[in-house]
Amino acid sequence: MTVDALVDAQIALAAVQDILFAVATGLFACGAIDRRTGLFDHRALRIARTALAAALALSAFGYLWLQAAVMSGSTLGEAGPAVAAVLTQSHFGLAWSIGCAGALLVAASAAARGRDLVPCVAGLLLWAAGKAAASHAADSGDFSWREAVHLTHVLATALWAGSVIAAAALLLRAVRGAHGPDEQRAAFCSALSYVATGALVVVLATGGYNVLQDTAHTGAPLLGLAWGRVLAVKLACVAFATLLGGWNRLVVLPALHMRAERHDPGYPAAQRRFDAALCIEAVVMLAILALAAVLGHTAPTVGPS
Repeated sequence: MTVDALVDAQIALAAVQDILFAVATGLFACGAIDRRTGLFDHRALRIARTALAAALALSAFGYLWLQAAVMSGSTLGEAGPAVAAVLTQSHFGLAWSIGCAGALLVAASAAARGRDLVPCVAGLLLWAAGKAAASHAADSGDFSWREAVHLTHVLATALWAGSVIAAAALLLRAVRGAHGPDEQRAAFCSALSYVATGALVVVLATGGYNVLQDTAHTGAPLLGLAWGRVLAVKLACVAFATLLGGWNRLVVLPALHMRAERHDPGYPAAQRRFDAALCIEAVVMLAILALAAVLGHTAPTVGPS
């Protein structure tokens, strides 16, 4: 494989990692929300989260192999001897070790059953820290303010996108019951909307800061750069997702609550409208996460790195 092909493979794998991490974070958030509503099987949520974290750890080993091939200039099949050097002699190796440890911790947290809160949160935080340490933000140095902001951005993006993706899948699987379940679903949807809205505010604030930092030394117009064009597409997707979320929050949710409280037979139709917008939003979130991976592997001043 050529270097360009290896980098393309890295981007594809990074997109998969972003999605896995976001959905694992989203499942954790949905589980926390559901402790008051009791809609879902928490054992199944824990198993799904563990499977996602295990897949995330496996993907990290694949990414490490690709990085070793890129850094050593060797082919994919000959990159094995370079892996140890990348791990022990590069900044990427340290960042990778932190992130991989986080993924393994999230996977292992399932064994704690009812006490999985602390290890799961710690694992998610470690993975995000590893991602931030290997990003453009690391150019300002370890433990810098810029890296801390990007760490917050990674976590907020995972919470925003992941909660929407996970909730869309969970709500589609939820059994349509009688009056009690209707009220529980309405309560879950309302709590989900609050979580997603709060996360979005943090995403926009930290994302704006990141863009200002990344483009501080860019001499050319943004749309004249590959990075700028990808950013424009991502921002369009963010705007679309925000509109869908706003529609659900401001238009559909009030009707959902009203029908649930009145035990209105029209509740299922309102729930379907909410679920439909949420599913479209989830698809847009997948695109946002994939575009984030492309941006992470593209220099703000030139083309793909």
